[in-house]
Amino acid sequence: MELRHLRYFVAVAEELSFTRAAERLHISQSPLSRRIQDLEGDIGALLFDRSGSRLELTPAGHEFLRQTVVVLDQVQRATESARLLAEGHAGTIRIGYMAAALYTDAALGLFKLFQQQFPKVRFSFMLMPHAQQFEALADGRLDLGLVYGGCIPSGTLAHVPLTSDPLEFMFPIGHPLLSSPRLELADMREEPFVMPFQAHMPGLFEQLTAAWAARNFRPRVVMDSDSFATTAMLVSAGVGIAFAGRQAGQRFSGRVGVRAADDFEFTWGADMVWLPTHESPILKRLLAYASVNE
Repeated sequence: MELRHLRYFVAVAEELSFTRAAERLHISQSPLSRRIQDLEGDIGALLFDRSGSRLELTPAGHEFLRQTVVVLDQVQRATESARLLAEGHAGTIRIGYMAAALYTDAALGLFKLFQQQFPKVRFSFMLMPHAQQFEALADGRLDLGLVYGGCIPSGTLAHVPLTSDPLEFMFPIGHPLLSSPRLELADMREEPFVMPFQAHMPGLFEQLTAAWAARNFRPRVVMDSDSFATTAMLVSAGVGIAFAGRQAGQRFSGRVGVRAADDFEFTWGADMVWLPTHESPILKRLLAYASVNE
C-alpha cells in the first residue's frame, strides 16, 4: 500500500466516479481501477459497491475514507514541518543567557523581529552563568549563548558582537547623587555597593576591578546578588547602589535612577556564542538574520 493509492481512493470516494477521479488525478481510468482493486485486496474488504447504476461507498469504505483523510492530513503536516525545519523556518533554538545581555535593545529586538518573520520558530531561554553556557554549548544542550562582558574562551567557540554598552551606576530613586551636578568615582567611595553576579562573570570583574584600581577606587561591597533583576530590586529598596550597562539599567527605569560617572568610562558588550559544528538550519538562519540586521 502506497500513499498515492490512498490519494487515489480519496479522489474516487469524493467523486463517486472512476472517470471523474481519473481526470482529476490526470491518469487513465484503467490503472486507477486496478489500484483501487489492489487496495481492496490489501485491506481484505470492498470499499465500493459497484452493483448499482451509481458507484457507492460501502460501510467499510466510509470508515476507511474517514481515517484516510486524517492520515493524509497528518502526512501533509509532517512533510511541511520537516521542510520548514530543514530550511530553517521552524524549530526550537535553545539559548543560554546572562540577564544583562538579554536586557539590551539589540538582543530583544533581534529575537522579536526574527520571531515575527518566522512565527514557527520557538526560543527556549535558560538563565546560565558564562561557564555553564560554554559547557552546555560544547555538549549540545544549548544552541546559542548570550554572554556579557567578553571573556570568551579561545578554541572551538565562535562569537559575534551583539551590542556594546557603557557602564553606568544605579541609585535608589531620590538618592542625592542622582541630582548632583557632577558624579565622580570618589563620590561613591563610601556608598554601600550591591555587587551583581560576580562569580558568574569573573573575567569581566577582573577587567573592571583593574580599571577602578587605576583610578584609586574600590567599591565598598555590602551584598552580592545572583541576578541583575535582584540587584535592581535591592537598589530600589535602598540597600545600596550598583553598576549596570546603560541599556540594562534603563529596563528598570522608574524603580531606580541611572547615571554615568563623569570621570570614568568603561564599555562592555554582549556577544552571541555558538559551536560551529553544532549549527542547525534554524540557528544558521538566525545568525544570518542578525548579520544583515545589525
